[in-house]
Amino acid sequence: MFYLIGIFVTMVCVSLSVLHLKQDLGSYFDFVGFLVVIGGTIATMIMIFPWQLKTEIRTAMKWLLSGKKINMAAFNTRCFQFIRHASAGRFENNVAPQIGFADQILNDGAELMQLGFDRNKIEKILDERIYQWSERMHKVSSGFKSLAKYPPAFGLVGTVLGLVSLMRAISAGASSTEAGVRMAVALVATLYGLLTSNLIVNPAGERIQINAAEEKKAADLALKAVMLSIERVTMIEAQEVLNSYVKQADRVNAIGMVNTAEDEEPVEDVAPVEDVAEGGSA
Repeated sequence: MFYLIGIFVTMVCVSLSVLHLKQDLGSYFDFVGFLVVIGGTIATMIMIFPWQLKTEIRTAMKWLLSGKKINMAAFNTRCFQFIRHASAGRFENNVAPQIGFADQILNDGAELMQLGFDRNKIEKILDERIYQWSERMHKVSSGFKSLAKYPPAFGLVGTVLGLVSLMRAISAGASSTEAGVRMAVALVATLYGLLTSNLIVNPAGERIQINAAEEKKAADLALKAVMLSIERVTMIEAQEVLNSYVKQADRVNAIGMVNTAEDEEPVEDVAPVEDVAEGGSA
């Protein structure tokens, strides 16, 4: 969402700048420049993008178009409930609908515990899955950022084509007015390349990288929850360990949860600790 809002704000500002200069927006459209920049960028994307990572690419595009971010307060509560259910041997309550990668880590942890894997093996398996997922998402974000260097080059190609047309017109006896117009149109291709690179492609890579880092942080929290479940720590200890992974506003309040019936505490209804003194967390 923020990615699309950013593009919209930039285009509005560019349009207002053109109008302030008392110029026609239509004069900034050049079919040749547009075709060269967009076509060249798409062609390069086909050649260099990691298309084998289909699932990760779909995830990245959802991040860009929806703007949804992981709710760390709700997920921290989900991790705490995971520990409480596991300590009671209620693994069936620990399987939740898979919303993101971090949820998958919790579900995988519950499955490995039921299969009887020991602590070290579970930690090694889940840690490797987090690492491999991070590497795949890094390839996707790097693919966008690598692609960003090409649109300006294609913009120069469009400008060169425009200059060739300009030179031919001058040799055919074009007036100075016509020559000036052709020169202006030729430079528009460079503008297309710069906007495509710095407004669309490169910010997409940066946004994906930021979202992947947030999801990995949640996955690390999920891994810690699985380990605490195996160690059978007290609920207060689980609270303090989990709360150390998140900011204060996202902390969980174990004191208000441990005496509540299992069926009456959906994750969405549990409020995170807003005040350290009131929540009993460090």
